[in-house]
Amino acid sequence: MALEHVTITLKDFLFNAGICGFVKVLQQEGFDLEEQDKGNAIQVPVSLLENFHDAYIKTMLNSFQKDTLYQSLINQYDQFARSKPEDISPEDYNDFIKKLCNKLTSASYKSGYHIISENGDNFDVLTRVKELKEEKEIIKSLNVCHDLIQYMKKHRETLCMKDIIYTKINLFWQGIAFLNSSNSKKDIKECYYKDFVKPALDYLEKKNKGSMQCIQCGNPINTSIGRGMSWLNDVGIDIARKRSHYWNFNPDTYICPICALVYSCVPLGFTIVGSEAIFINNNESIHELIAEKDIFELGGEKYSTLNQLYYEVLYSFIDDAAQEQTKEIQNIQIIRRIPYDQESWKYAFNTLSKPLLEVLRACRRNFRHLLKWSFKKDKDTYVNVYQEVADNFFSGRNQYSLVHLILQKVFTDNLKAPYVKDILEIQRRRMRRFYSEEGGSAVMYISDKEFNATYAEGTRIREQYARTISEEKDKDAKINDSLRSFVYPLLLSLKTKDKARFNDTMFRFYVGRSESIPRILIEMQQNDEKFQLLGYTFIAGLYGKNLDSEKNNETQINEEVK
Repeated sequence: MALEHVTITLKDFLFNAGICGFVKVLQQEGFDLEEQDKGNAIQVPVSLLENFHDAYIKTMLNSFQKDTLYQSLINQYDQFARSKPEDISPEDYNDFIKKLCNKLTSASYKSGYHIISENGDNFDVLTRVKELKEEKEIIKSLNVCHDLIQYMKKHRETLCMKDIIYTKINLFWQGIAFLNSSNSKKDIKECYYKDFVKPALDYLEKKNKGSMQCIQCGNPINTSIGRGMSWLNDVGIDIARKRSHYWNFNPDTYICPICALVYSCVPLGFTIVGSEAIFINNNESIHELIAEKDIFELGGEKYSTLNQLYYEVLYSFIDDAAQEQTKEIQNIQIIRRIPYDQESWKYAFNTLSKPLLEVLRACRRNFRHLLKWSFKKDKDTYVNVYQEVADNFFSGRNQYSLVHLILQKVFTDNLKAPYVKDILEIQRRRMRRFYSEEGGSAVMYISDKEFNATYAEGTRIREQYARTISEEKDKDAKINDSLRSFVYPLLLSLKTKDKARFNDTMFRFYVGRSESIPRILIEMQQNDEKFQLLGYTFIAGLYGKNLDSEKNNETQINEEVK
């Protein structure tokens, strides 16, 4: 070939994710990143691209097979096969049979059978599935399952890849190679070679020249070899259908075959975590980019358990990255591919500065308390408290609307809400750190002492109400009912920042108890932020259900952010 090496350089987040996946595929063929790393670029021997299609499929299988339904069905069958028939739960087995039959009769698998039969294996899967559905005797049923599972294992490259194509790859690109609907019954590896690898090899061989430039690498191209970007989800414009976006209707956003090859590796650059895909974009160097990806890869279940959401995974990653990397992480750009309705996905971005990361670390216990907390907002809507608090935190929104909703339902519907104080503690820590850096007044500083004193005052009042109720049955509900007429005006005044109404409610309440209003409840009205935060903290104390009541030591772990 004319060229011995091709140079790939860091660019935007999606291309960087492609580089991350591209390197992963090359490493399948023995690519040494340490030898070829040039800071923000790598030099790739062109010879490694000749069998790139083969390495691409192998890497996809190695990376994603464990998370596919294909593998789950095999694992379930193996478990049943190791058991005695009398020990197998009929419900569990019937559920397995239903899932297996549905998968084996799916359109994607049927197209896979066509590919397999073209290569000489004419095993009649659909007839065997029909037998499986009709078989009631478990030993005979297991024998039929054995034949089907062996077939699946034998043709892993086709059938498992069908799962990966439609659950992983199509999150990021579609419409070409094996994701072109006209290619659904064609060999997967050959489709990828034809649309990605061969054009790249031809481009390097012919030293193409052209009047246009690739918008990523700047190499010369022409319209016959350049490719639009509409096949990349949520990124490109379909040049064939919509040319009005360009000057004089003349499109100029083409990429060369080499960059297209890199973009095809984007799914391998992201880490699939539960229902989300995450990419940590570190532009400092390709080595750093790969190192942070490797931390995720090596984390295994720590980062991929379905019980964890993005933010919980992020905390674990930050802790590990700080230990693994010799250089302290200053800023992290997190890109997420997340679902926003039943069939659509979008990219979401968070840039985490060093101060925000410090607050995040300090609040990690508070966040973890919220992890599995959700409640019913209305007839059709559930609120995931963990997700709401985290979204507010990273987006710079305060937590007051959420806290207001929770406390209102606490005293109306007797909602169990043990971690309201944690939400307010997260708000206090973030506010404390960023107001000082963003020019906020010193009166906005809320100390740990003020925060706890306000909460303790609310708790004291609830405990006094509790002593007036001797019957233990539904005691909490009765206390909430007694406090409702006091809490509602307070909630309304906090929502509208009406300090006069808040004072009037407090005055009448404490005079009725022959007590003076505590100093902290007066001083907190110096500004709106302090008024709202400590006001809601006081009401949270009136509810009184918090980890503090369980006498644990979490508060000692939650260190202050200075």
